[in-house]
Amino acid sequence: MKYSVRTIEHEYSPSEVARVSGVSTSLQRDWRRRDVIKGRTDGWNKYDLSDVIRMTVMRAFTQSGISLETAESVSNLAVLPVIDELVRWDGVAVFTGDQLSAEQMERIRGAHVRGASGDEQFTFVALPEDEEGASAARLRNLADGERIMGMSGNFYGIALAHDLLAHRIAKLSPLPIIRFDVEVTAP
Repeated sequence: MKYSVRTIEHEYSPSEVARVSGVSTSLQRDWRRRDVIKGRTDGWNKYDLSDVIRMTVMRAFTQSGISLETAESVSNLAVLPVIDELVRWDGVAVFTGDQLSAEQMERIRGAHVRGASGDEQFTFVALPEDEEGASAARLRNLADGERIMGMSGNFYGIALAHDLLAHRIAKLSPLPIIRFDVEVTAP
């Protein structure tokens, strides 16, 4: 069977972003003004799931004392693993349109995110920052954080759990977040 799939992600309003990420609408405006976040501005400000993940991570890291510049670059490490987690949850990611088998749906879910393996459970930032920022990486387990700290000469760090961030976003977001609209083109 041949089919086409159109992926539709929920577009977040500034107030939805504030509820999910904890980033106030005034801070969103400031970050947009400073080009830290982009969003879509065709009349009304709208944000996609990647923006929400980045803002949530940036807020968490800046509140932990990390500079905005470092938090911005590190936040990108969390985007793909968190989306990879969310896309696998029923109710968060739904299929509409023509019916597919469970195997076909799993293949679509797995192909939605490229560049993230389900093994990378954490984003880790080694601290303290130096003049070049902080060392950061995606990790399979926290023991790997010792390697990052050893390479950078740091002695402590902050870990962000991708699955727990995904749960928070799913809990606070309007559902579904991701919709796969399926159309069978040939039997």
